[in-house]
Amino acid sequence: MSDVLIKALELGAQGYPVFPVAASKRPTCPQGFKDAAIEPREIRRLWRDHPAPLIGVPTGEASGLFVLDIDSPKHVEAAEWFERYAPYLPETRQQTTRSGGTHLFFNHNQGLRNTAGRIARGIDTRAEGGYIIAWQSEAWQIRPLADIPAWLIKAATPPPPPVVQCDPSLSVDSARRKVEGIVGAVAAAQAGQRNSLAFWGACRLAELVKQRILAERDAIALGLEAARQAGLSPKEANRTISSAFRGKP
Repeated sequence: MSDVLIKALELGAQGYPVFPVAASKRPTCPQGFKDAAIEPREIRRLWRDHPAPLIGVPTGEASGLFVLDIDSPKHVEAAEWFERYAPYLPETRQQTTRSGGTHLFFNHNQGLRNTAGRIARGIDTRAEGGYIIAWQSEAWQIRPLADIPAWLIKAATPPPPPVVQCDPSLSVDSARRKVEGIVGAVAAAQAGQRNSLAFWGACRLAELVKQRILAERDAIALGLEAARQAGLSPKEANRTISSAFRGKP
């Protein structure tokens, strides 16, 4: 067996689902982290059918992991944040990444999702819907996992989007300013907030449709354009806007 397969089997034996990842850090299996396995037979099958040099581990509910990804070699802001807040972080498992950054592991909290640069530039979080590379899998059991400090949970949780109250008696100019404010807020969304803000904006536009301030066709077009400006792919934008106008998250 190859060294990578041996390490993958060891992680599986520790209860962590694993899947093969290429040197580019992209999964080689069809459904990515959703294909992750714990059973030795399934792990061997994954590496037989989709060979790769790296081991991926899903974060969130699948593994019970929440990971703070600190890319300090590339971003001075990340290094400064870590230096400032390290004394307030509990002792927990960690690993050094290929680029020289740091992964800090915590017990996952339900409801937490991935963020990019929300805490500070160069600091991401990996939670539900994400995965990390097991760079130093042999060290994963040296320290137990700590719980996420409450202040870190707050820092990693996007605030709820602002609520826009629409008055059906708005003048044409006021209505236009309302629409421009909604579209502008969505278009300026940062990474980690794009889907939630696009959905929020589409819901607000749908309200304007119900109040007969906008035609539905125009509202959908505005929502799609704002989502695309924010950086969503056409597929993601269509799915998010359609969900909002159906009244489903």
